[in-house]
Amino acid sequence: MPGVISRRVMVLMILSVVAFIVSAIAGSQSPEDLKASLYRAFEDRVREIEGIINSSRGSPIQLAVLPLLIFGNNLLVSLVMLALFPTIIGPWIFISYQGFVTGAVVGYGGVDEGIREIASLIPGCRIDQGFIPIAKLVLILPHGVFEIPGVGVFVASSTRLSIALIGYILWRLGKRPSSPIFLDSVREILMPLLIGVLLLIVAAFIESFVTPVIGFIVIGALCTR
Repeated sequence: MPGVISRRVMVLMILSVVAFIVSAIAGSQSPEDLKASLYRAFEDRVREIEGIINSSRGSPIQLAVLPLLIFGNNLLVSLVMLALFPTIIGPWIFISYQGFVTGAVVGYGGVDEGIREIASLIPGCRIDQGFIPIAKLVLILPHGVFEIPGVGVFVASSTRLSIALIGYILWRLGKRPSSPIFLDSVREILMPLLIGVLLLIVAAFIESFVTPVIGFIVIGALCTR
């Protein structure tokens, strides 16, 4: 990947992933009332997705509906971040907000109960509170290792365009001897954006079909009988 993504874009992508993780940790420590509010909004979105999936039953693309919905949502968020490049700081605020919301939803007590309900499907299974954080990580990591960097690529690309814009403004103000070639910046981010889209596609299919299976297996392994 370093061969097709420039070092500066790679550094920016890593920084965006760090911003997401730090914000997620902050969200997990937010007040319970705020977590509950964000979780309810998340539940509403889940119900909308369930309605779309139910309406597609019997369709030839039934199995692809969920990953397509997940991919579409993540791609939309990523494109918004890319489009915010004229604001300079907008993409970083956006990804930090997304991280905060994710941390708040995952850290909400209602998720703990959901995991216990999953454990109850296994005869004689009871999961201790101390194992709940492990279960939460397992339900995030399989697709998160692809999804978060995928979104991060868009933030990095947006920032690369912001840097070119700043250079142009400085040139117009006479603070820079030559004007940056904006088209060169666009060419620099084309391959990273393609990789970002591919990461989001992989993440969507893993979240739909792999994460639930791994999560159920791990929850079963964490059972105390």
